[in-house]
Amino acid sequence: MSELDLLNLAHASSDSIASAFGQVITITFAMVVGIFYFLNEAKFGLKILSYAVYSIGMFLYFGMMIGHGNAITAIVTAMEAIPPAKLSVPTAMFLAFRDNWVTTVISILLNAGFWVLWLSVGYLLFFWRKSDHVKAAS
Repeated sequence: MSELDLLNLAHASSDSIASAFGQVITITFAMVVGIFYFLNEAKFGLKILSYAVYSIGMFLYFGMMIGHGNAITAIVTAMEAIPPAKLSVPTAMFLAFRDNWVTTVISILLNAGFWVLWLSVGYLLFFWRKSDHVKAAS
């Protein structure tokens, strides 16, 4: 593969991770709306089923994110094998960014964000109760 192919593949994988996380946020907000309007009053069996289906979707996207993250790691390894004198400026900048603290923070926030969203929906679904004034208004 050429250096340009590797760079394009790295950017495509990064875009896929961002897109998958956007979908994770979308299905989480859909669950929050569902919990607020009708799952809060549902029986335990329906809550279990809806959380199981939600979890399947979440972990499918999480698996895709991990797969693309592993691909980026392999791409970076391939880029680092190129002699530094032959690296183009965009590739050198990409590698410098990958070694930056910002990339570490992004990775931590993506991982923590996934788990916070997933666990928050579990809390809302099984433990949170609408207050009496909210029940009367809806």
